[in-house]
Amino acid sequence: MEIEPLIKEISEAVVMVEPSDLQALALLHTRLEQVRKWAAESSRSAIAEVAESTARLVERIILDETPDSYAAVRAFAQSVSGLQRAICEGRPVESIAFPSDLGLSFQTAPTGTGPSSLRAGIINVDEAMFSEFLSRQTGVLEEMEELILKLEDSPDASKARSLRGLVHTMKGESGVIGLNDVVRVCHAVEDRLERESSVDFTDVLLEVKDWLLRVYEMYAGKGQPPEPAETILRKLTAAEEHRRGGSVTRPEALETLGAHGPLSLPPVSEPTKETPVFSPLEGDVGLLGDFVTEAREHLDNADVHLLTLETSPEDEEALNAVFRAFHTIKGVAGFLALDEIQSLAHQAESLLDRARKGQLTLVGSAINVTFESVDELKRLVNRLGNSLSSGEALQRDPDLPDLLASIQAVLSGKEQAVRPHAARGESAQASAPQPFVQVSPPLPKEAAKPEAPPVSSPETGPARHGTSPRAVKIRESIKVDAERLDHLVEMIGELVITESMVTRAVENIPASTSEAARHLKQLGKITRELQAMGTSLRMIPVRSTFQKMARVARDLSKKMNKPLAFITSGEDTELDKTVVDRISDPLVHLVRNAVDHGLEPDPRMRREIGKPEVGRVELRAFHKGGSIYIEIEDDGRGLNREAILNKARERGLVRDGETMSDRDVFSLIFEPGFSTAQIVTDVSGRGVGMDVVRRNILGLRGQIDIQSETGRGSVFTIRLPLTLAIIDGMVVRVGSQRYIIPTLSIVQSVQPQTNELSTILNSGQMTRFQGRQVPLFRLGDLFSVESAVDDPTHGIVVVVEDGEKLAGLVVDDLLGQQQIVIKSLGEFFQGAPGISGGAIMADGRVGLILDVGALVNLVN
Repeated sequence: MEIEPLIKEISEAVVMVEPSDLQALALLHTRLEQVRKWAAESSRSAIAEVAESTARLVERIILDETPDSYAAVRAFAQSVSGLQRAICEGRPVESIAFPSDLGLSFQTAPTGTGPSSLRAGIINVDEAMFSEFLSRQTGVLEEMEELILKLEDSPDASKARSLRGLVHTMKGESGVIGLNDVVRVCHAVEDRLERESSVDFTDVLLEVKDWLLRVYEMYAGKGQPPEPAETILRKLTAAEEHRRGGSVTRPEALETLGAHGPLSLPPVSEPTKETPVFSPLEGDVGLLGDFVTEAREHLDNADVHLLTLETSPEDEEALNAVFRAFHTIKGVAGFLALDEIQSLAHQAESLLDRARKGQLTLVGSAINVTFESVDELKRLVNRLGNSLSSGEALQRDPDLPDLLASIQAVLSGKEQAVRPHAARGESAQASAPQPFVQVSPPLPKEAAKPEAPPVSSPETGPARHGTSPRAVKIRESIKVDAERLDHLVEMIGELVITESMVTRAVENIPASTSEAARHLKQLGKITRELQAMGTSLRMIPVRSTFQKMARVARDLSKKMNKPLAFITSGEDTELDKTVVDRISDPLVHLVRNAVDHGLEPDPRMRREIGKPEVGRVELRAFHKGGSIYIEIEDDGRGLNREAILNKARERGLVRDGETMSDRDVFSLIFEPGFSTAQIVTDVSGRGVGMDVVRRNILGLRGQIDIQSETGRGSVFTIRLPLTLAIIDGMVVRVGSQRYIIPTLSIVQSVQPQTNELSTILNSGQMTRFQGRQVPLFRLGDLFSVESAVDDPTHGIVVVVEDGEKLAGLVVDDLLGQQQIVIKSLGEFFQGAPGISGGAIMADGRVGLILDVGALVNLVN
């Protein structure tokens, strides 16, 4: 028998258990008997006695023979925590504090009410998750106190619901973390709030709030342990019995104590069409809105972990992360009377619980129906959000009973679940399970499962034993409205412009002192730092967008029966939030095309040409040269150069006999309506997606390039600026006007000699640059600037690039490089050739920002 996985399973299960959960208690009793048997066979008499005494304590809880069942559960959790230290960390049993309730025959470390006592049961919690949880509780407790005081002044049903919602959510999250004392107190508060008005025990509620604050501060390393939970519970219960529930009676529960098989879960009532509709506006709208936001985050994370589980069903980290998502959604939805969401989340949680206990493997129908559950929950949550926005009643989903039946079919052990819910527009073939692999740095740190405690020898165990909890470093954070953040960045931009104007004005004053210059220099430094900080506030990682692409690829591989390995890298690369939001649609088109057009139609064809049956699509992001690059690569057929040229000739895009580089040929696929697909599918083939891709990327001041090799695959490279608000630019003078050329587009500035200039028929004047002829473009001619330099040998040629194309812009002079705050020129100047925006210069005049890509295409 492998004892460590068994004690780990018990430790995880005890976090969720309540005195009313008789089935779970019975199963834990069975597991403790297995631990006792292992200890007896291994001649570990002390551990065997602890396990036996703990099992007897569980029996007393089931038979309701304990004075305080919640205190008994707490003692149970502390005992299991001690067993885990003894078995997994090798600590001597005598050095561990076990509760006196066990009545052990030997002396153990004294049990106290300090940090070690309170921390029992949470030694397996991931530190990042614990830290994030603690950082949110100060705001939650402040809101709780505000509601209590408002209810005391003017009792209100909606405020009471909000207070119960806060307490219920705190109880659920604390249960996941393993703060059993907090769970017990929150449960008692919630129980009493259901029976009577909060006005009747406002003082006790405020004491509860203060106690909770001291508990969280203790774990954050900011205070001393509070009084025991029993003190608060006595004030709350006032000698009342806790209300109990459950469908299993105590004699029936005792009959299961010797069973080693899985216990059946009570059926969940399914929504029926006769059930009246629910109007979200009848509940607390703020609480419901928070639920929608948080549920979406949980479901997005569940999607990521499910992709990992599909590849590695035994991955406990991913499995527990998905389980926690469903468990949290179920708890909050239950309180908010969202019975459809609660029912589905509960059934999915039951399925995952079987997997966690090793009674079911998430493959085939089991993993597919779990994916469907996430999708359906997303639909239900989105419908709730739409209902909150419109104020309309929330209608029942007629497809939900079919999905619940599919989950029950999997739970009952059927090989293939009947899943009519998945048949929306999909063929039977599409629903058949196909291999899909996502390879990436698998999980965000905040979503990862807690690591198991390190195993140590008996010799090193006592040295590591402490009596106080490890303090968790809290990162303070607040939520800021996006519009306020945008306004802040805009005002910082205005500050930068004004600072430049002031500096320029003072420099022109003859009497300006060195002291004033020094102060202005310091002001400029602070302004630049403030500008960098303001810009960084808008930077977010592309991880969430990449996660969506992984799901898109997974669904397509299933639908099209194309086994696929989807590889992601560089998810932590940061971009401006606006860029991240707007790049999603182009990436969807590119990923869909890579799977549909790029990869061969079936594995057999790939096998015949010597490729692996499983296709590969890679999505990566990285920094290079001050820009962000996103690449989508596939190992499929590659672009058919001749097919693209033939189609272009049919449409009159290319003249017969015209020679074109591969890059120019491949760029033709971005033309509106251009497609070489023989068959139009519901995925692609209509010739509209790639045009959308290019327009969206150009709208972000980005570029897209294609490299492809027939039979080997294609790489689509997107180059994007870090932010849309600021660019590094070279200020140039043309006559009396000034223009800004983005620094990233500049190759070199040269002053050509007469012998380096030439004129080519149909191509205009050229200059020789690094062994190639570069066409010249006079900005003075384009913008009708008087007195602009016409002879390139008397001015300066700024060589710029757009992909592989070069052009030489003839200017009068270079005025210097600086950071430019981009300003929109308004609708009147939209579409002006060669102009992408404007900037206010240091003297208050407007300088135009050049669109290098448009100029290069124009001159070529």
